[in-house]
Amino acid sequence: MRPILILTKNLVIEQELQQRLQHLNYEVFCSVELFDRLRISEYDQKEQKEWLDQFLANYQVVIISETISDNEIQVILPNLRSEERILLRKLGAPPSAKEEEQIRALGLNDWITADQSIDVLREQLSEKLVTLPREEPNIVVLYSGQAKSGNIDNLKNNLSNRELTVLDCLIQAQGEVVSREALCTHLWNEAPNNSHLSQASVLIKRIKMKLEIAGYDPELLKTIWGRGYLLAKSNLSNSFSVQTR
Repeated sequence: MRPILILTKNLVIEQELQQRLQHLNYEVFCSVELFDRLRISEYDQKEQKEWLDQFLANYQVVIISETISDNEIQVILPNLRSEERILLRKLGAPPSAKEEEQIRALGLNDWITADQSIDVLREQLSEKLVTLPREEPNIVVLYSGQAKSGNIDNLKNNLSNRELTVLDCLIQAQGEVVSREALCTHLWNEAPNNSHLSQASVLIKRIKMKLEIAGYDPELLKTIWGRGYLLAKSNLSNSFSVQTR
């Protein structure tokens, strides 16, 4: 499953869209960091570029907020373009013919409005997603401007229910290694199979990325080859409590 990503500068104004997307059963990811990472000059450095490419590979749709200017879109667009990704411009109101032409000229696929109904949003996303490789979509919402290092609330809001379950399992292990098989059994309550093992690996990768976005050291979560996964004891373990959404 690959999420949808919303890039914005303002957390508050995206809440209504986030709720409508969740109503449609999309997973929502929230961050204050990624837009800044995309637009700063360091993004073209090899290490940073590789990290962004890996992170963005998780997302099949990017929605760019009306809080982001056309000039800023031109800066971040080279990192966003992909044949396997739909790029949508979020607007405060339907565009004029000239504005719609400008949206296309920027290299975006389409637009949505801030007050778009759930029915219209559902059909528009369905129409766009059918052109991509068949996967169950998730959603990621990104907010720029108010992040704090090690923000536990930001981390909890970023994690899907399944990712929360994984992190809870690792926290309960109190610094001990949790085998892949044991983690899969905890997640799906049945004997693990190849599909479960593969999904568990993807979940671990996403949690590491979301730890970093929330201001935590991603190396708190380690893959112990041949054994399983380990979450190092830290203030994260002490302050974290699972609240599934």
